[in-house]
This record gives sequence, C-alpha cells and structure tokens, in this order.
Amino acid sequence: MIKLLVGKPGSGKTKKMIQNANESLATTKGTVLFINESDDSTLQINHDIRYINLSDFPLESSNEIIPFIYGLLSTNHDISRIYLDGLFNLYIMTETEACQWLEKIKKLSDNNNIHFELSINIQGEAPECFKPFM
Repeated sequence: MIKLLVGKPGSGKTKKMIQNANESLATTKGTVLFINESDDSTLQINHDIRYINLSDFPLESSNEIIPFIYGLLSTNHDISRIYLDGLFNLYIMTETEACQWLEKIKKLSDNNNIHFELSINIQGEAPECFKPFM
C-alpha cells in the first residue's frame, strides 16, 4: 500500500507523517522506518522507529533509493512500514520520472507487503499517477 501526502511546502505534511509514524507503532508488528533528508525531525520520532538521514549516504538520484531500500530489506525482513519524507527536496524529477519512480515503489510495496507513506512538495495540480494514492 502507498499513501501520498501531497501539498505545498509548509502545509504540514511532515508533521502529519511524523504523527502517522508514531501512531503506527501501536498496530504495526514489524519494523518502522522513517527516512528523511535531514536530522530535523529526529527528536519528534519515537525511539522505536529507525530514523535514516538520506544525506548521510552518497545517493545521487531518486533511482538509487529503490536499491537502497532493497538493501535495507535484505538486512531486516521485518520491515513493514516505510515513511519517506522530503524525497523531492533532494531529487528533482520530471512528472514522467516521478510517475515511473512511484510505479517502482508500488511494485516494491506489493512484492514485499510494505506500507509506504511519502510526502511530496508540489506546486499546483498533482500528476494523474499520484491521484490513486492520495
């Protein structure tokens, strides 16, 4: 399953995602990951959630995040939820690239039974491919 939190910068997506991640611990049996592009949210995340700062890793494009996640899964088969915050703050994608990337995340989610929640800064209308996940 994939859930997108889409909106303008400063609209409260990160705050909502942190709340969702913290609340998910009550019902989730597996490991919860919160992946962000900085350490800004570290203190707001429950200590039982694994916090990963993407800027600590030499990932050069959004396409490298998929293998990065597969690497995380290969070392921990109990991962059941992944929260990705601010991905588009690090990597600029065209609408087509974003839709292709989202399709890869959907496949990863379906094949591994992982719930993904992603926050995406967007000005204007969201691409059509985003709408089933909003």
